[in-house]
Amino acid sequence: MPIGVSQAFHVNVNCSDLERSLAFYRDHLGLTASTHTRPEAPQDGAAFRLDEGQWDAWILHDDRGFGAGLVVDLLEWQVPLPTGRPNGAADLGFNRIGFYVSDLDDLYARLVADGAAGHGGPPHETAVGDGPAIRTVVVDDPDGMLVELVQTGVDRVGFVAIGVSDLARSTAFYTDVLGFRPMFDRGPLRQPGDQLGLDGEIELAATYLDDPRGTGAFMLELVQLIDPAPSAPPSARANQLGMFRLALLTDDIDRDHSALVDRGVVCWTPPAELEMGPGIPPLRALMFEDPDGTVLELIQPPR
Repeated sequence: MPIGVSQAFHVNVNCSDLERSLAFYRDHLGLTASTHTRPEAPQDGAAFRLDEGQWDAWILHDDRGFGAGLVVDLLEWQVPLPTGRPNGAADLGFNRIGFYVSDLDDLYARLVADGAAGHGGPPHETAVGDGPAIRTVVVDDPDGMLVELVQTGVDRVGFVAIGVSDLARSTAFYTDVLGFRPMFDRGPLRQPGDQLGLDGEIELAATYLDDPRGTGAFMLELVQLIDPAPSAPPSARANQLGMFRLALLTDDIDRDHSALVDRGVVCWTPPAELEMGPGIPPLRALMFEDPDGTVLELIQPPR
């Protein structure tokens, strides 16, 4: 039986300049900045494996509203300062966030005109599952994180891609432990690597999972790079640029923490209380790892 996850809530995107990244995700991709979290002072950072932590962040959502899909926790670390680089497609862990868009050509043109780097040329067709080909393109966000844009006729946060070393093992973890629901598989297949910022031709296989809600509100893409093999482990630094954690909601974090420990899942700490900043109640959270060490988070909202 899966633990008591009700839904995927947010993906954390660490940035080096919050205002610059807001201009990208809000002004170009159409997200709404709804909640500002900024603790007034550094707090105990043990939950993040830090000595202390303080950040300035905006929670952004698409036009479905706060919590209806997956929200983006766009965060600039103040203590400690941001470091490193975002994961690439050849790395294990979070390597790509996907947005469904209503007018791909117009958005791509505006992003390129504003200086965004693209990969593999202009939008192109690619096969996904047994359905018709889709048009897609991958660009960099202001810190170089991979952002995939997919023509669908709607504008929303669509999916997050996680690089894994063993697709069957990771699929079992996300379905059997966390309650994500199988949708379809893709590959193994070969494709030009430049579409994902890689050299030469690559081979990969992917499994697509629906959010535990089972409503299609959000999709997780588990992707195993077969050729070449992944070159770096997932980031385990809370202040590294790019995506660091995917947060999942629960109504009983103590119960689920015990269940994770019983299953041998690596949990960084017991549930800890985190201050969010003025006007926002504290919440309880814990970080834990998937089979490759990619960091996930359980959150119990204030009651």
